[in-house]
Amino acid sequence: MENAKDIVAANMKLNVLIYGKSGTGKTTFANCFPHPFTFDFDKGMLSQRGKDVEFETYKGANAYAEFEVKFKELEQNCPYDTIILDSVTTLEEYCMDRALMANRRVMPTMNEWNVLIADLKDLFMRATKMSKHLVVIAHEQMIQDEITGEVMVRPQIVGKKLPAQLPLWFDEVFRTQISRTKDGIPLYSLLTVGDLKYTAKSRLNCLPPILDWSKDGKMLNAFDMIMSKVKEIKV
Repeated sequence: MENAKDIVAANMKLNVLIYGKSGTGKTTFANCFPHPFTFDFDKGMLSQRGKDVEFETYKGANAYAEFEVKFKELEQNCPYDTIILDSVTTLEEYCMDRALMANRRVMPTMNEWNVLIADLKDLFMRATKMSKHLVVIAHEQMIQDEITGEVMVRPQIVGKKLPAQLPLWFDEVFRTQISRTKDGIPLYSLLTVGDLKYTAKSRLNCLPPILDWSKDGKMLNAFDMIMSKVKEIKV
């Protein structure tokens, strides 16, 4: 039997969904995590040039099949400390393409949507069982409530139910955002607490509602900042 008091920083594995607009530091945030491997679906690794980050890029009709081969390989033997999916927004498209191709359809039916949801749930469960840090990146989208007209910002994933379901599968859900100081210097931050407009949460119970992770316009190591907050908790 496990005991919550045994969960300490030394053995903690973070399970994070990170979303936000382009250029707000999502990929850099993910690659702050220790010894990462990135499944690159967005062809965005140029931003990490010069860093010691291993990755493979997937695109085209066979993208999901090629991804599955590599993922199964890491399930058997994973030398990395962090698994990154960049991004689930594009991965989902490849997953749906595979389902449509298998059923010889052009447009998805309820059957394909159910297969997609089941495949994504299975993927995240398998990734969690690897006992590594997991960082899943998503783009963001604006959704308007059909009844109230309220505008909400959610991780970008296709379907009516999936945008609301996706955050439920993660312990940490952060939104990356960027503002500027009065001198015009970029200030990168993470939204860790949600509200009526934005989705965000943290089960670590130690992060401020907005965590600034840059200095003089340069992004810092967000993972180290988060773990330092965790270590400050008195048990």
